[in-house]
Amino acid sequence: MRCLIVGTDRLGAAPAILKEKFGVTETLHCDGRKKLKNVKNLSLIVIYVGFASHTIVNQAKTLAKKNNIRTIFVNRGLSELAS
Repeated sequence: MRCLIVGTDRLGAAPAILKEKFGVTETLHCDGRKKLKNVKNLSLIVIYVGFASHTIVNQAKTLAKKNNIRTIFVNRGLSELAS
């Protein structure tokens, strides 16, 4: 499962958390300020809303809708996913 993380400058523990919770095997990263590059075969998009520009969030949402990709929005970090 491939995942795109949009926002933040550093991933930190995010890849390990996503692997544990969702089975993500490959993590791609976009810092939230630059345009999205050609990303293909994604299963999940995680958007850090507090660290991404409006433009990049809209691009990611459009990509997700067009390709039917599950999208998770978090404000500041993946600790919000704790159950």
